[in-house]
Amino acid sequence: MQSKAPDTKTGQISRVSSIEDLFEECRKTCTIEEGWCPYQGEIPYTLTNEGLEAEQLRPEDANIVFTYDCPIWQHKQLLDKRTQRVKKRLGPLASHTFDNFDSSRNYKAFELAQKYVFHKAWEQGGWLIMYGNYGTGKTHLLAAIIQEAIMNGVFAVFASLAKISTYEFETAKNKLSELSEYDLIGLDDFGVESAQNWLTPHIFKLFDDLNESKKGLVMTTNMSLQGLQELLGDRISDRISQHAIAVELTGESMRKSLRSENVSWAE
Repeated sequence: MQSKAPDTKTGQISRVSSIEDLFEECRKTCTIEEGWCPYQGEIPYTLTNEGLEAEQLRPEDANIVFTYDCPIWQHKQLLDKRTQRVKKRLGPLASHTFDNFDSSRNYKAFELAQKYVFHKAWEQGGWLIMYGNYGTGKTHLLAAIIQEAIMNGVFAVFASLAKISTYEFETAKNKLSELSEYDLIGLDDFGVESAQNWLTPHIFKLFDDLNESKKGLVMTTNMSLQGLQELLGDRISDRISQHAIAVELTGESMRKSLRSENVSWAE
């Protein structure tokens, strides 16, 4: 509780006998859901004797304007910061959520992705591998997992191995090394970089680091499970088998239907 001069531009100063009464009164006209608060989260009030014993209110307090930090406003500010973090980490993929995933296709993968988030599997060092053909929704689910984790305050990151593999050696190596600092890592398109033989050992080192620190990993690949195991080798495959659940996504590429929407202007 701190003293503050009244500001008639931001809202009315309430006269209340307790913080509980103040909070209840303010909630009746709360506009935070619309993204606006006349007090910017600091509700001004003065104390009154009503409902209090006389000795509980000092005479000198009667004309002091105090402020109360609204927990609803603070929570909204926190969510806004996390939303900005999601946009920064995911870019255009921030639009990929569980809500807009077509769960009628690949329901098992959809259910496992949600369970991974619900049970906070990354805290147990849990890994999830989603494999299958192009356009089946793997990246969508990966982005949804990372988004949910960030919105829940997890230090999570999304990384495209296809993009990392285009960097020069030192840059790519450093970017892979930096990933081990996160509590949950989303690796998209594993296997695309296999043509870059110099990069593969550093990816394996990342797997080792995550294994030792018991951090979460969600990975997508267009390879078959057998092809993935052959690329990883027995040692890495054995490490992964201790932590990971693998699920296949099947079906026709969703990108075909998206293309129809994107070029509908030409019809």
